[in-house]
Amino acid sequence: MKKTRLLSLLLAGIMTVSLAACGGQSAVTNNPTDQQTSSTSATEEGTRPTEPQGQLIIGSTTQMGNDFYDPSFSNNAVNYKTYDLIHGYSTVVSDVEGSWVYDPTVVASHEETENEDGTKTYTVTINDGLVWSDGTPITAKDYVFQLLLESSPEMNGVDGYPSQAGYPLVGYDEYFNGETEYFAGVHLVDEMTYSVTVRAEELPYHYDITYALAMPRPMHVIAPDCDVEDTADGATITGDFTTELLLTTINDTNTGYRYNPTVTCGPYLFESFDVASAQCTLTVNPNYAGDYRGVKPVIEKLIIKMVKTDTMINELKSGSVDLLFQCSGADTINGGLDLVDAGEAQDNTFFRNGYGKVQFDCSQFPTDSANVRQAIAYCLDRNEFARQYSGGYAAVVHSYYGLAQWEYQESKDWIDQNLSTYEKNLEEAKKLLEEDGWTLNADGTPYSGTGLRYKDVNGELKPLVIEWANTDGNPVSDLLATMLPEAMTEIGMQLNPTTIDFPTLQAAITHSGDKIYNMYNLATGFSLASSPWYYYSTDPVWMQGGYNSNWIADEELAAAAEALKAIPYEDDEAWLSAWQNFIKVWNEKLPDIPLYSDEYYDFFSNKLHGWKSTSVWEWSRAVLDAWVDA
Repeated sequence: MKKTRLLSLLLAGIMTVSLAACGGQSAVTNNPTDQQTSSTSATEEGTRPTEPQGQLIIGSTTQMGNDFYDPSFSNNAVNYKTYDLIHGYSTVVSDVEGSWVYDPTVVASHEETENEDGTKTYTVTINDGLVWSDGTPITAKDYVFQLLLESSPEMNGVDGYPSQAGYPLVGYDEYFNGETEYFAGVHLVDEMTYSVTVRAEELPYHYDITYALAMPRPMHVIAPDCDVEDTADGATITGDFTTELLLTTINDTNTGYRYNPTVTCGPYLFESFDVASAQCTLTVNPNYAGDYRGVKPVIEKLIIKMVKTDTMINELKSGSVDLLFQCSGADTINGGLDLVDAGEAQDNTFFRNGYGKVQFDCSQFPTDSANVRQAIAYCLDRNEFARQYSGGYAAVVHSYYGLAQWEYQESKDWIDQNLSTYEKNLEEAKKLLEEDGWTLNADGTPYSGTGLRYKDVNGELKPLVIEWANTDGNPVSDLLATMLPEAMTEIGMQLNPTTIDFPTLQAAITHSGDKIYNMYNLATGFSLASSPWYYYSTDPVWMQGGYNSNWIADEELAAAAEALKAIPYEDDEAWLSAWQNFIKVWNEKLPDIPLYSDEYYDFFSNKLHGWKSTSVWEWSRAVLDAWVDA
């Protein structure tokens, strides 16, 4: 299976890829091979305790936001992983190798039935004995409630929550549009069993097992005095179920479940979040039955705090932080390795399943033009950028892929032959702008060759100005600020930088803030169920909730992504061919400028033991196996 192969490639190739030419790309890694390891370099000592003890302070360079419901409200990376720690008992999960499986801790039995009309029904029975953190039993009603709640127009009224949970299911449109209170494709079969029926047009599907995925929500907290009932027309929520109710139970900034989730079922419980310091505290959940392997956490308390890139290694050295995860960049990595060499810390390393990028908003003028986006790419020497930023721990990538992906590992030669590398070329940038109509001065005369370019748009002269949002203390932002403006000025383009905090940047990207910008610099990690057919869809339903975050409506790109969707999970050959076509089209449309994909390092205190994270088993999962000295 492809995910298993991904890990084997990581383990087999981690000694060589950093020093290789990366398939003809300009590799910039120069670190010694004896530092390339996929597990901790220090010898583990001691025995894993049987009861929770101690605390772990986790440092994150991403500022956490005050939002703990799910990624549909905020897909901030550190919040995303905190959701994993607080919420639990999904019926389908990813395992340590990155494969999708039914969780035996949760699922007593499951059945898949292909129906005569082309639909498919998944029937799932939940194990007895699972309870919420307040001791309330978890039943199939909690799973059906989640599907109904998070597909409902009532929930859509809560800050525009996208309500997409049941999108593939029979009857979703009618239910979401408020045409009926019954969800035809969802049934409460009995106290511990639910079923979902997938629309024929949503089949076949590459990740079809995930159609059976549901997770419980505490109906007695979110919708008290309501109930779930089943009918021949589908399941429904009875009682006074309204947006007004949810605005109180979910969206109240003091007591709402979104900001203060006090009744949960994950490995950890939400204790507090300090808005001023962006620090979150979690404590172990004594009622947690374990992950899909039955593993329960034995670290009593987790504190997740924000750290600055230029000081975080010093914080690790001083003991004010115990774990720095997914570190990148030469200064940070070399500083961390110095601590490891001195015996003051340990390290863990793996390739990234994602990339750093300049992200464009393709709904905004003038970055709605591929020519403009490509022209900006030609202004940047990405090889030099990667060299300066990573100091040898990254390679330039040219499309929607990362170094950890098996597809990349098997496509290096193909990538060299088929993708544009966008090497710095100001003359090519000028040519693209001229083709796009940027041929005028401010007074409407033909462009003189210097100064700001203008374009006649329906009789109005518009300047070639790019609004760029970035974050403070970000070395990528600092480096872009030294490398881009002069080149952009030379081609007749003006770059206006604005420094904002990360939650404000996220609000701008999702179009929920006060201003939208042309471009942003940030990084992305690919989901294990990476679904570009949603991320580049032109369907308005996916132009929200963090899916099509480029806001690009390009039919050719959407079609190339959609071609992947129906390929069976086991058909690697067909998938790889369609994937190559997709990244080729993506490379031409350029919704992002890929900057680098790098080698990640975790650095951590000697008091932490059993730490093993990878590109597919991230820190929020690895913490369940780890322990700390008392």
